Amino acid sequence: MKKSIIIISIILGVIAMGLGVYFAWKKSRAILAPPVSNQQPTTYNQQPANLQTTTGSQQRLKILSDQPIFDYWIYSTSSAQVFYLNQEGKIFKVKENADDEAITSEPIENLQMIKSSSDGKWVLIKFGDFISPKFTIFNSETKIFELLPENITAAAFSPDGSAPLTTSGSKIAYLEKPTGNSVISNLVIKDLIGAKPKTVKVLSFSQKDFDLDWISAEKIVLIPKPSAFYQVSAWIVDTKKKTINPINPLGQTGSISPINGLMIKWSRNGKVGLQFSSQPEGREGRLNLINEEGVIQAGLDFITLPDKCFISEPKIYCAIPKDIPAKTILPDDYLKKAVYFRDAIYQIDINQNTITEVFTETEPAIDATHLNLVNNKLLFINRYDDKLYSIEL
Repeated sequence: MKKSIIIISIILGVIAMGLGVYFAWKKSRAILAPPVSNQQPTTYNQQPANLQTTTGSQQRLKILSDQPIFDYWIYSTSSAQVFYLNQEGKIFKVKENADDEAITSEPIENLQMIKSSSDGKWVLIKFGDFISPKFTIFNSETKIFELLPENITAAAFSPDGSAPLTTSGSKIAYLEKPTGNSVISNLVIKDLIGAKPKTVKVLSFSQKDFDLDWISAEKIVLIPKPSAFYQVSAWIVDTKKKTINPINPLGQTGSISPINGLMIKWSRNGKVGLQFSSQPEGREGRLNLINEEGVIQAGLDFITLPDKCFISEPKIYCAIPKDIPAKTILPDDYLKKAVYFRDAIYQIDINQNTITEVFTETEPAIDATHLNLVNNKLLFINRYDDKLYSIEL
């Protein structure tokens, strides 16, 4: 076991090395670019104008939440239910034509992140101290919390529709640091259902600041924190073979190509993803369509961040900035909220190689993140006022 840990530690150490990557996007078919906007450069950090319906597109746009929110999720039962955490850390349920329903009365302090299972039954909430965060699971059905063990640094629910998993989110994977060891982490999988839920350690390795994405039954992706100022690689853990290998955008075996500004977001079934990268210091960002192995399938002729897209097959919905100031460093400035955009929203069909307008109005100002699709409506958080919006498709 010690030998295995040393080998894996050496492999992960290569993350800090590399001379960059020559992107295969130039050799792949390009997705059509959206129409060029005639809008003049906008003023950033401004508040949106009052919602006034003057066009058909604006009439389809609605504000769903009664208040600014931290994040939201959709619980897919017989009828989709939308829940959110407000910025004080209290859970609410969106009620149509009525005040939102308060689900919890006690706030969760210092919210950092939430993730939901694909059906929204389970919600992972990260909160507390940034150095030693805590994780709790909220059950949208029973309204009960379950606190996860201490020393966890990242976690993700099992995906939907992936044999041998029978229920979406029926398991959770997490990285756990053994007491007294700040370098080695254990990748652990825990059952969430059953009379006697079991916990299994998959493997141990050296890591720092990785997040987790569980994209298929036997594949968990380790994602480093994104920044334009250093090169990193993402890694795939095979939970059956208990191996770990770097994702290589070029699909070349035995080769590692660290990337600046790396961000990846996957479709719910883990078959496709969007990969953002930038040159050093945030210049010349690129957005690529990748498969489940991380191999580039196509380059997209527009720039946005994966967090501003909802990814499915064959259609992808993206909020695309109409203008990005020349000195903007992506993704850092966006993640720090040092810059705000005015977005247009488009539907991209990767089979038909087409792009269609969804919302291109200049008012109200929209800077959309965390897009989701439910009942033919596109949901998103508007970063200008932190409220939950929907637009009918």
